Amino acid sequence: MIEGVKLERNILIIWITTFTTMLGVGFIAPILAVYAKTLGATNLEIGLIFGSFAFARTLAQIPIGVLSDIYGKKIFIVMGTLFYGIFTLMYSFVETVLGFLIVRIFTGVFSAFVTPVAGSYIASIAPKTRLGEYMGIFNSAITLGFGIGPFIGGALADIYGIKTPFYFCGILGILAAIISYFKLEDIKFGKKGNLNDLNIQKLFSFEFLKDKKFFYSFIVNVSNVMINAGIYAYLSLYAINYGISLGQVGFMIASTNILMAIFQRKVGKLFDKFGSVMIIFGVMIISLGMFSLSKSTTFLSMLISLTIVAIGSSASSTSTLSLAVRDIPVQRKGEAMGLFTTSMNIGMFIGAVSFGFLADILGIANMYRFSALFSLIVGSLAYLKIRKL
Repeated sequence: MIEGVKLERNILIIWITTFTTMLGVGFIAPILAVYAKTLGATNLEIGLIFGSFAFARTLAQIPIGVLSDIYGKKIFIVMGTLFYGIFTLMYSFVETVLGFLIVRIFTGVFSAFVTPVAGSYIASIAPKTRLGEYMGIFNSAITLGFGIGPFIGGALADIYGIKTPFYFCGILGILAAIISYFKLEDIKFGKKGNLNDLNIQKLFSFEFLKDKKFFYSFIVNVSNVMINAGIYAYLSLYAINYGISLGQVGFMIASTNILMAIFQRKVGKLFDKFGSVMIIFGVMIISLGMFSLSKSTTFLSMLISLTIVAIGSSASSTSTLSLAVRDIPVQRKGEAMGLFTTSMNIGMFIGAVSFGFLADILGIANMYRFSALFSLIVGSLAYLKIRKL
């Protein structure tokens, strides 16, 4: 077990690599559709390009989690950040929609080498009594990177040209790989072997969903990410109706994500102290914030509503992740993290599509009211199940 100064140093390195990856995702988000349009992409093709990242990531991260437990986590983190950086640089050289789609798939695959493996690294070295705190630190890298990425990426594109965020993100990925290679200590739990010795079913195993704590935590996290997908996808359309600019929308998203990053270590400590009650506490605050958002008609009222949602999300997301992996054997935490983080991709896809469908039928405000009720029902039912365990 890594302890003391070495523990803090390795956690810092993991934080940097995770932050860099999510920063890159945020950099590209506001310019991807516009850049695809310059290549002649239709709206359907743009949708495929967006979705291919999450699809590839979902398929890759479960087997990568298993392999990282056997062959060591460092090699996957280094390879992931390196090739994520290289393929991100390649965005600026593609000249066809098909080429763009292929590069997008590879960035999705190699991003799966980073986030779930990094999370399992933290879960493996953190003292059990401080697991919530350290998973909060890890979650803050995801939230902060994705939160400020669109701001920076959009500004770079406006000032220096639309390809600049690709260059910037690619270089950051390569630098993160170099830092990880030279500074990160390796941890692995399996015996050396080869791929032929592995059961293919194990690489794509959903075994941990049989664990009820893991399963209900997974469900709550899918619900939480669905709510955030509804916010990210439709907030600008909702806000514009009340005379709020896109710049102000960007500020709201960035500031609330930064707030989530700040809160996550603190709520992680609360989970260590109070346990799973933090899940339902977070869910109730999310629902309150979403209902408030549905009633908001000014920049200030929307910002306050989103702040409430951010506080609830910090409490619930950190607690569900900590509960899901807390009792998993240390030599299988990579496998568990690989499966658990698929909840983010599933939630983002289902939330954007299903809440968009509801927004067309009910209007965005009523969709936000429905999502508040949906979050409360799903979270409450899952928490009641968790309490009985």
